[in-house]
Amino acid sequence: SGSRPVPRDTWAARRHGELAAKWGRNGLAPFLANPGVEVVDLLGGSAASGYARRRRWAVTPGDVVAPPELAEVALSAYLDVISRRRLRPVFLAVSDPVPYRRRSFDLTHVADEAIIDLPSFGLSGSRRSSIRHSTTSARQAGLLVAPYQPGHSAQLADISREWLSTKRGGELGFTLSRYDDVAGQLADQSADLWVAIDTSGVVQAWCTWRPYLDGQGRVLDVMRRRKTAPNPAMDSLIVTVLERYRDAGLSEASLACVPRERGALAERVYPCRSLRAYKQKFAPRWEPRWLAVPEPRQRLFALAAVCGAYCPGGMRRAVLHNH
Repeated sequence: SGSRPVPRDTWAARRHGELAAKWGRNGLAPFLANPGVEVVDLLGGSAASGYARRRRWAVTPGDVVAPPELAEVALSAYLDVISRRRLRPVFLAVSDPVPYRRRSFDLTHVADEAIIDLPSFGLSGSRRSSIRHSTTSARQAGLLVAPYQPGHSAQLADISREWLSTKRGGELGFTLSRYDDVAGQLADQSADLWVAIDTSGVVQAWCTWRPYLDGQGRVLDVMRRRKTAPNPAMDSLIVTVLERYRDAGLSEASLACVPRERGALAERVYPCRSLRAYKQKFAPRWEPRWLAVPEPRQRLFALAAVCGAYCPGGMRRAVLHNH
């Protein structure tokens, strides 16, 4: 009854990643190429979507990836495929509710995506005073931010193992990459990896970013830091990467989606409140993201399927997840 493993063709995964980077409109798009997503080629390969199967549900991350002028026909083609496979569609975190409303889908505001407009990004003013102080402290302490080099790999693995040892439920997936996914993403150039290094050459924190919006956007994906890392290490790492992307002429960065609060149990599975507060320090623009299901009566079952897509080890393990 769980999601079944999907064999990954390396060439196909790279092609789907390139398609998502080209036509993806928000930070969910790159996850089309994630392990566990069964990709559906559409319109002769000019568009695509994909899903994680949970029982009879096809849980789709974000919008169908297609050129704007083909978006409507691509969505209809995808829904036809889902119907022929005798599955029920659920779309998680779509950016535009209108195409789904036209098809009489039920829509629920389930998350908000934290968007940074890079051309105007800076640390002046009161809204970003907290991260300005953190970044100044980190730089005064000698922390430097640099692109990943192969010589960092052992330290990254150690940091990830240390982080994972505190998570009884293991790593979540679906629209969150796992550490084991990162090597493949680097190999096919579908992720950027940045590190924060102290004066002794020790990596204190690292993060990955994945492209969308025809290469003009990046979405923050995996974040890891040492338990003993200086407090401002991650703030400084993210800020410096945003500045580098701004200076390179990119237009947008996403700090990814934060689910809307759904009570104490949901908070144990995923710490929405604290995560939103952390991202708010960067003063993003919050854009609504929607859950789309065919009928209102299916909403709770669809949400259960979404949780299953994130938690392949089962909901019990996810509830035990320490954040």
